[in-house]
Amino acid sequence: MSRITVRAATLLSTIALTTFISSSMVAQLQAQEPVPDAGDPEYNFQTLWETYDRNYALFGPKRIDWDALYRVYRPMVTAETTDEELFDIVHRLLIHLNDNHVRLSDGTRSVRSGILNELDLTGYNEQEMSDYSISLIQEEYLVSELESAHSLRYAWLPDSVGYLRIRGFFNADATAAAIDQVMEELSGARAFVIDARVNPGGDDQAGRAIASRFADTKRLYMKTYERNGPEHDDFQAPRYFYADPAGPTQFTGPIALLTNRFAISAAENFALAMRVLPHATLIGDFTSGVFADVYGDQLPNGWGFGVSFKKFVDPTDFCWEGIGVPPDLRIINTPGDIAARRDRVLEFALDYLERGDPSPELMARSEVIQASTTDLRNSFTGYVLEALETPPGPADPHAAALQATYDLDTNRSDFHVDLSEMFAASERLRSEGLEAAANEMLWAAGQVFPRDYGPWNRLATAQLAVGDQNAALISFERASSVNRRSYPWERTDAETADALLEGKRILAAELGGATSGDEGAAILQAFRADPDAWYANETALNALGYRLLREEMPEAAIDVFTVNAEVFPGSANVWDSLGDGYRAAGDIDAAIASYRKALEVDPTFAASRQNLQQLERARQ
Repeated sequence: MSRITVRAATLLSTIALTTFISSSMVAQLQAQEPVPDAGDPEYNFQTLWETYDRNYALFGPKRIDWDALYRVYRPMVTAETTDEELFDIVHRLLIHLNDNHVRLSDGTRSVRSGILNELDLTGYNEQEMSDYSISLIQEEYLVSELESAHSLRYAWLPDSVGYLRIRGFFNADATAAAIDQVMEELSGARAFVIDARVNPGGDDQAGRAIASRFADTKRLYMKTYERNGPEHDDFQAPRYFYADPAGPTQFTGPIALLTNRFAISAAENFALAMRVLPHATLIGDFTSGVFADVYGDQLPNGWGFGVSFKKFVDPTDFCWEGIGVPPDLRIINTPGDIAARRDRVLEFALDYLERGDPSPELMARSEVIQASTTDLRNSFTGYVLEALETPPGPADPHAAALQATYDLDTNRSDFHVDLSEMFAASERLRSEGLEAAANEMLWAAGQVFPRDYGPWNRLATAQLAVGDQNAALISFERASSVNRRSYPWERTDAETADALLEGKRILAAELGGATSGDEGAAILQAFRADPDAWYANETALNALGYRLLREEMPEAAIDVFTVNAEVFPGSANVWDSLGDGYRAAGDIDAAIASYRKALEVDPTFAASRQNLQQLERARQ
């Protein structure tokens, strides 16, 4: 039946203890404060405004007075406001954020708040747009066949100039292998044109992998801050991004990076990385102007929306949100140029590279280049790992972690601290059997990030997994004291914690911790026999199912999606996910049936409609 073999550590992060209110007290509070109608327009507007107020990271950099906007738009919404009117009002409010990551969707229509909402994106995925054409480049400029390696395409331009086209930033490991292949194939290049125009973004780590093959030395190119408090300027400690020479070879000759307004998100962060290299020149147009990470949330009425919850800055601490990375030399194509079979941006870049790259002193961004080498820090995670990971490990892991945090406090400027990096290191230590060291990494993370509940949440669930309930309760209480219950995952963790206090078993956590198919099957059997003894969370189960798909275990994912559909049959999303599971397993009939079921539940569910159309067209 089930073949769930995800190690326990991967689901430890799903559980948190965020409140110690008893179930009877909760019932009393609910009786005193009835839940508003999910369709109430005033309630939905207020929920959206408060969510952005708590979590949106860019009010400061964009000089947005969110309270003033509330005073303008809140009076427009009354109890009689229709859904169509409310959607229009909310959209107009969000347009002020000028943020392409901010989306609003009611299932039948989807809008953005940034410039992409006003532009024709026809041909975006095919990279054939009014100011850019990959087929034009291939037919008129390249002197060799355009080859592919993962998301990269490469070929030769005249006069030994290498051409690297980046279609998107996906999967850092695969990208690293692909860029090494490109560097080997184009090893005789005297210069490079890197084309990042019409790029939807993706994974910043993939961008860093590419930039590292062109780096001349270690350079800071970006810092990111996560919003973590009630005030608009409440942020976690920064995460540092460096372009550091890596791979078998690096190219440090002249580079022209081509950008335009359709270079988005991770493509813009890649432009920040290339911008600190003295031998690279940015040519073209400003990028889109949307950098920060975004998460998806949902209003009580079911509408989806996106919130940018991080702030990204360059080495001089300037935030380019809403502006875009500026080119060193601005030149754009017009629709007439493309129709006339000319790419003026590429032609200009080739002429520029023929003349030679100017010295850093002549570049408008010389200050940025200089700043990139003035704040070079070592990874604190690596420093802790050095103390914790050598088998069989130190005699006293806690003493080692304590000493590392002391060294950080006394030499703060020597280190950069990355919470996600510490979490990843903890999981790796746990997978290697170094349980004590893994927990001490989380303890150290809790000392360094005292306002983040994540380290204590993970530590508590690790302790709970091995039966150390007393230690787990202490860690849960620490997590509870700092959990804002503001992001969706924080709210999910709070619900999970309440269930734990009521003595219930956590379905997603136990399935994720199963080490064999028989164990997974036994958990599902126990759940179906007595569901009241368990806590099942739709989001957590769905996340587990997709994690199993990524681990290439579609049958196990189907088991998880199936039980999710049993528990939440009124959710179109769970049926859509079940369809994805069957599709990954190659069972097209079952996938079609699941997508149809999703549309029965919600006829406006766009993902299922699109998936169903794709499968039915493929059968014709």
